Amino acid sequence: MKAIILLVAMLLALPAQAADPALQQAMLAEVNAIRARAGRAPLTLDARLSRAALAHAIDMLRRDQLTHRGGDGSDPAARVTRAGYAWRSTRENVGAGYPDLRQAMAGWMGSAGHRDNILAADVTQVGLGFAAGPGMMAGNIPRYFWTMVLAAPR
Repeated sequence: MKAIILLVAMLLALPAQAADPALQQAMLAEVNAIRARAGRAPLTLDARLSRAALAHAIDMLRRDQLTHRGGDGSDPAARVTRAGYAWRSTRENVGAGYPDLRQAMAGWMGSAGHRDNILAADVTQVGLGFAAGPGMMAGNIPRYFWTMVLAAPR
C-alpha cells in the first residue's frame, strides 16, 4: 500500500511531507532536552499543532518562500486556530534549507528569537511539520521547509 501511495505522489509531483511519528518523537526529545538544560518544563506533542505546522511547511514549499505569513494571508495564530486548537499562547519557528532535524534545531537554537520560542515558559505543547521538494530556491538553498508550532491551550 505504501508503495502505491509513493508512486501516486511521485506521479502527481507532490512534495515529500513528514509528520511521521519517528520525526515527531525525535523533535520532542531534542526540544525537551534543551528545555531541561535551561530549567524549563517539558512539552508534550499535539497532533493539531503538527497538522498546522505541516500545512504551513507545505505552503512555504509550494511558494518557495520562507515566511510566517501563509499564502492565504494567515498568521501563525490563525493557522493554529484553524487546526482546531484553542490557545492562550502560540509561537512559531520556521526554517528552510536544513536537510535534517538536527540541523534545523541547531539553526533555531542559533537564533535568539527562535531559541526564545523553544524555551518559552508560556507554552506546554509542540508540533512539527516538514516538506521537501526537488531543486533549489533562490540563493541555492535546498527546498526543505520546517515549521515548529509551540502553544498552550486555553
